[in-house]
Order: sequence, then structure tokens, then C-alpha cells
Amino acid sequence: MIYWLFPKLNPLLPTFIFCPILAILIGVCFAYFKGNIYLGLILALLLPLIFIATNLETIAVNIDAWILYGFIYVIITFVAYKMAFSQLGKSS
Repeated sequence: MIYWLFPKLNPLLPTFIFCPILAILIGVCFAYFKGNIYLGLILALLLPLIFIATNLETIAVNIDAWILYGFIYVIITFVAYKMAFSQLGKSS
């Protein structure tokens, strides 16, 4: 979907820069606002759709990339959540 706005965007930029930063922000925000982490993990799992979901054919061909990168972003989100939650617990 991001390629609809920026058609000449390098595919590595959202894969290795934008989505990991968003995954970290999701984890920190859910820790700060004491939200349900499972909702944050579902959001992180859907992050690869930002750069995969241009049409249904692309999603069908890249389902393995969606699963692989989705679980990587889930791990990043969970680690950021745990680190932020532990820091918030120490400051209180």
C-alpha cells in the first residue's frame, strides 16, 4: 500500500527501516498505556502488509514473506514491550 503513495520507493526501506521502527513504537506505546500486548502483536503481524499489499496477486505470491517478516516484527514488538514495561516498573 505504501507504493501507491511512493511508487519509486526502494523496497528495502520499509522492510528494514520503517516497519521495525513502527514495531518498536507499538511495543513502547502498549507498555506505556498498559494496553493488551496481544493486540499490539496482531498489529505487528500485519505490518508487512504495508509494503506487500499492492494487490491480491502480490499478497498470494508473498505470503511466505508476510509470515516471516510478520513474526520478526512480532518479536521486535514483544522485546520492546518487555524492555519498556520493565523500565516503567522501575521508575514508579
